[in-house]
Amino acid sequence: MLYIFEMANNHMGSVAHAKTIIDEFSALAHRNKLMAGIKLQFRNLDTFIHPDFQKRNDLKYVKRFNETRLSKDQFQDIVEYISSKNLLTITTPFDNESIPLSNDLNIDVLKVASCSVDDWPLLEEISKINKKIIVSTAGAEFETLRKVYKILKNESRDFSFMHCVGEYPTSIEVAELDRIKNLKLEFPDIEIGLSTHESPFSKSVTAYAVAMGCTIIEKHVGVETKDFKLNDYSLNANQMQIVIDEINLVLKASTGKSENQNIALDALKRGVYMRNDIKAGSILTAADIYYAMPVQLGFLNASSYYNILGARLIEDLKKNDGLKSSDITVIDQKEIIEDIKTEVIKLLQLANVTVTEKDSTELSCHYSLQEFGKFGAVIISKINRDYCKKIIVMIPNQSHPNHRHLIKEESFELLYGDCELVLNGRRITLNKGEPILINTKVDHSFSTNLGCVVEEISTTHIKGDSIYQDPKINKLKLKDRKINITLI
Repeated sequence: MLYIFEMANNHMGSVAHAKTIIDEFSALAHRNKLMAGIKLQFRNLDTFIHPDFQKRNDLKYVKRFNETRLSKDQFQDIVEYISSKNLLTITTPFDNESIPLSNDLNIDVLKVASCSVDDWPLLEEISKINKKIIVSTAGAEFETLRKVYKILKNESRDFSFMHCVGEYPTSIEVAELDRIKNLKLEFPDIEIGLSTHESPFSKSVTAYAVAMGCTIIEKHVGVETKDFKLNDYSLNANQMQIVIDEINLVLKASTGKSENQNIALDALKRGVYMRNDIKAGSILTAADIYYAMPVQLGFLNASSYYNILGARLIEDLKKNDGLKSSDITVIDQKEIIEDIKTEVIKLLQLANVTVTEKDSTELSCHYSLQEFGKFGAVIISKINRDYCKKIIVMIPNQSHPNHRHLIKEESFELLYGDCELVLNGRRITLNKGEPILINTKVDHSFSTNLGCVVEEISTTHIKGDSIYQDPKINKLKLKDRKINITLI
């Protein structure tokens, strides 16, 4: 989570007052262990304002900009002071002529104001700078944002969009938080944040934005003195602390996990019991067992269903006996693999896909070979150079768990059957002839009801590049969840 503290009214044009604000909010950031930065506004006023209007005090913003003018040396003093407090330096350049100042002062992060979101000359120049770039989006249509996205993507920049409402102060009735969801759906591979202009006397919507997935928060802040008053949408340090506490509560509620729930849940689970007398050597079927509470200590419960069916009984059991893991043995791995191969070959034939002896094939078993019928996929590697081509085969009712790739970018195209892709929370039904792009670091999973064959085209495949949402999978070594097989 990144917090951006924007100094109200450009620190009133006072270096001393700027340092007072920095002192208060650096203390706040360090006390709360925040990743935070102080934001400045850069305008080259001699060229930013038309010559005919430079002395027009009847124009609100011209008057304010002139009254808060600082020299390069004064800005440098402020920037160095921010850095000395171990905070990020952030600036909004409002014109091309201010960009060199951002470079000269070695600013960490560049911010594009909402009013500049379609200032294409400014964006083109900013896109050439290799810094973190954050773009506010107030009032911008998604068609405009797609163009901004393309400009920054083409330059391989690290950038984010921020939801914002350009009304000062912003009332809760026009906060338009639903736009956060739409931004996340439209641009799933970048961070989405919130730049907010609420009154300090209104209930903040910031925590709700964090609950919706925002990971960058920007707020106007200041320190009120006898000489300088806060404006209607800026917070003092105490008011900002309240917002931070609310965000922390949301984060705690989002990530906290009960340590006691399993005890209560296990007490309500059903144990596994024999429906009839069963002889050793028998292969267990659904007709041989029933489920009833309680689960006796050391015995299996209904969650072991997929491990039990098809297992071989080691010892005789009587009717109503409970079943322990030591009572069964899993059928030989080779038998399971042969059954899988039979189904996969059938699906490949239906998809008219040919596999040769030059292709390498592996079973991706995310939990175990015994769970393959529920979780996993067969991966056939055709080529792996600067580009990579694979064929993914999934048997009926199979799912591939949620994961992301740190380096690889890939696309999926359906060749046969049915497949649903979940891309950063959005469900997408794959259709023949319609490849779907999956960007780097974007969470995704996929599943099938009837079985499917999917073509994957990607950048180079690198072993270990997949990071799974379930930590149990990440803990497994590759050799424990990848089984090499041959199909011909």
